[in-house]
Amino acid sequence: MKLRTTSVVTCGCVLFVAGCAGGSSVPDELTNAALPTLGAQDPGSFEGVGTRSTTEGGAPTGTGGASFVASDAAAPPSAGGSPADVPGVDGGAPLPAPGTEAGAPAAGGASAAGGAPATGGAPATGGAPAAGGAPATGGAPATGSGGRSSRPGNPPATPANDGASLGSNLTQLRDYTEEWAFVDAFKASRIWISGRSDGTWDDGRAVDVDANGWVRSLASGQIARTLLFTSVSSYPGGRYVVLYDGKGRLEYQGGARRDDAASTPGHEVLDVNPQAGGIELDVTAVDASDPIRNIRVIMPGGACSNDSARYCDPGGAAACGSGTCQPFTSTYATQIFHPSFLSRLQSYRLIRFMDWMDTNGSTQVDWANRPKATDARYSVSGVPVEVMVALANRLHADPWFAIPHLVNDDYVSQFATYVRDHLDPTLHAYVEHSNELWNGGFAQSDYARERGLALGLSTNDFEAQMRYHSRRSKEMFEIWERVFGGTSRIVRVMASQAANSWVSDTLLSHDGADAKTDALAIAPYFGGYLGEPGQQAHVRSMNVGALMDEIDSVALPQALQWVADSAAVAKQHGVELIAYEGGQHLVGVSGVQDDAQVNALFDAANRDPRMKAEYTKYLQGWKANGGNLMVHYQNCSGPSQWGRWGSLEFLEQPRAQAPKYDALATFMETQKAWW
Repeated sequence: MKLRTTSVVTCGCVLFVAGCAGGSSVPDELTNAALPTLGAQDPGSFEGVGTRSTTEGGAPTGTGGASFVASDAAAPPSAGGSPADVPGVDGGAPLPAPGTEAGAPAAGGASAAGGAPATGGAPATGGAPAAGGAPATGGAPATGSGGRSSRPGNPPATPANDGASLGSNLTQLRDYTEEWAFVDAFKASRIWISGRSDGTWDDGRAVDVDANGWVRSLASGQIARTLLFTSVSSYPGGRYVVLYDGKGRLEYQGGARRDDAASTPGHEVLDVNPQAGGIELDVTAVDASDPIRNIRVIMPGGACSNDSARYCDPGGAAACGSGTCQPFTSTYATQIFHPSFLSRLQSYRLIRFMDWMDTNGSTQVDWANRPKATDARYSVSGVPVEVMVALANRLHADPWFAIPHLVNDDYVSQFATYVRDHLDPTLHAYVEHSNELWNGGFAQSDYARERGLALGLSTNDFEAQMRYHSRRSKEMFEIWERVFGGTSRIVRVMASQAANSWVSDTLLSHDGADAKTDALAIAPYFGGYLGEPGQQAHVRSMNVGALMDEIDSVALPQALQWVADSAAVAKQHGVELIAYEGGQHLVGVSGVQDDAQVNALFDAANRDPRMKAEYTKYLQGWKANGGNLMVHYQNCSGPSQWGRWGSLEFLEQPRAQAPKYDALATFMETQKAWW
């Protein structure tokens, strides 16, 4: 495959790189050692690109794995009965279908491709100067805080995140990400790759699929391949169960071997060894009159009946206290989220779904073409709103939705209607227009610039771009307000650039937008400048101690000054200041990402115990300089040349070995929400 074009964009005073997909190779075996690039994250931006594009194709064939000819059979009763077409909420009924309330269509318009990147700063003509630099100590009150109540089927009246002061971004759902979220691992599998029975990995042919993404037919000699847990450093081994409907033949390679003696049509048992790599699942034959479909790859283990965030081994010692261990094979239709995933998130007040929604560069326009709960996988066009709301309800955490930039008004209205009708009424839905419209590395910024100029919002490219972002944000806010019948259950977020407070003032000043906004959001990362080419020689001369000294004396003060400047603007406009992303930003750009010495240093710094102290100082400074809710970027992802974003490197990493996660957890334990 080919890498997308790399864009180098000046954002305020730091460079970032956006748009490079992790490369892939075609080695001989499907092993983690042989696939170092498939697990790599895409490059991040100065204020947190968050884009993590899948690397389609480009993985090797595996060896072994006997074929298995299946006949038409549903999952047997021992596997939980007939599979549900739509996943359910943990401990409750299956997810309801989206609402059908219609809304007026938007003018729409195609996404603009290419275009010169914005350079940040005030435009050449017009525009107000940046707001002052004095730390702000106040700001408008938040729209909600304090304790949370519960209702039947939700966590107890005092959940783990009661009064929490931080939120977290999730990682983009892909086969190569460390954050395995679902009991049904197939939901994160790679889009079908067309191979050949002669051993050709990717022959470039299309795979014939139905509306939900299931293989409908195969051409002569064709194999449809998919991958799970590609280059994931730590995922559960043991006995997996593959369930499916229809007739066909599946084969497995990589880390999975089928136990033919324990397998029956529609119910196959795999022995999985993560040390042998990820899982390759191949559809090698289908019956065109009844094609194999509704494939579910159920992970080993189970969850406690009295705590769905507690993992248990059905065959092991009792671990559920007064409860019982319920195997995933019996509960996967309602226990859709893996307990390990839930347990690492349950302390956070809020979950931002930007990466789960594949917001960056999204091409979604119409509600009919949205991600659906019945999709074969959620790793292609995004996670459905039904699933995101189910997770928010299960965690009793406020959801933050980054609505794609091209969607029409009907899409916005339908999305809001579903959230209104199905989100726990004690929670608040945070609503944001797309992601980082100021950031020239994203297609949505090009589109905003073109629309702003076409609408005559300014003759200056960047100012027109920002004014369009303000205008469309306001339009979306008004739709949500109309659907909800007010603003008591929503938080309207105007997202801006941390390093340039002029942007924030421009967004809030345009056409009375501040009156329709509840919160100004920024991403005050620290240390981004250390990855620039101009700093390369300086960084190469450092050890971890020197790098930490630099962060403490230069990087943190810089980021906290941005916070103070932004807090002053927020206070001026009567809105609160929050962070849509934040944390360290040690990543090379413009070629520095290929410097092995710099990468090793940045990796070591993120693992060093002193990083906890820097994070603690950062969070305390965020609070002291006028910030309210901080949403860290991100929960779990492994380090690579494209960044070290995860507070956890792998989902079950011990807290004592994860200084960033430890700092976030300690801060939440000692600093309850102060707004």
